[in-house]
Amino acid sequence: MRRISGFTLAEVLITLGIIGVVAALTIPTLISNTTGAQFKTAYKKALSTLNQAIVMNVAIDDFDFSSMSVYTATDKKTMKDILGQRLQVSGELSGYTAPANLGDLKYSINGGTEQTATSAKPTGTIKVVGLADGTAFGYGAEDEKCTKEKPCVGFIDANGITPPNAVTTDATDPKDIYPVVYYGQTVIPANDAARDILFGNDKATAATTSTK
Repeated sequence: MRRISGFTLAEVLITLGIIGVVAALTIPTLISNTTGAQFKTAYKKALSTLNQAIVMNVAIDDFDFSSMSVYTATDKKTMKDILGQRLQVSGELSGYTAPANLGDLKYSINGGTEQTATSAKPTGTIKVVGLADGTAFGYGAEDEKCTKEKPCVGFIDANGITPPNAVTTDATDPKDIYPVVYYGQTVIPANDAARDILFGNDKATAATTSTK
């Protein structure tokens, strides 16, 4: 009689158990890495989009963020004018819980001396405007004069109202919120993590971290 060899039930169950353990250990990391990469990509795109909108405003209508402080009753410039003129804006997001503290905010204007923002969050009431691509831009409703002497603090949320709504403070562990400083014709990163991610230094940081 011919004997057919095969796996026993115990061997199959042990193999499946090992596969399950490996999957449980690796899948969360893979998901986290994928989500982090999506946050970084959306942040870079939103920052570029905002800056392009300002350049177009200046070229076509000759106004930028600083123009919000020099309007007249018949020629009022608001954040809605700044964003809505050149971008597809879905409107102000309701039910959004903005971060209470954006952390240690530092920025450099045109490569000059690094400065620290005078406020750790946008002043006054915080408004968050949703953009058509699902990202959002948060700013202080009372920030009406964003010059080089007084830049305004805001933030980009890479996935809008969707959680975690957490500030990115480590370039190797990207979250969905990135603090920015906006003034004149510019929107720039306002902490080391946001700056590192924008310029690709997060990869170097990760490599350095992994060798320790």
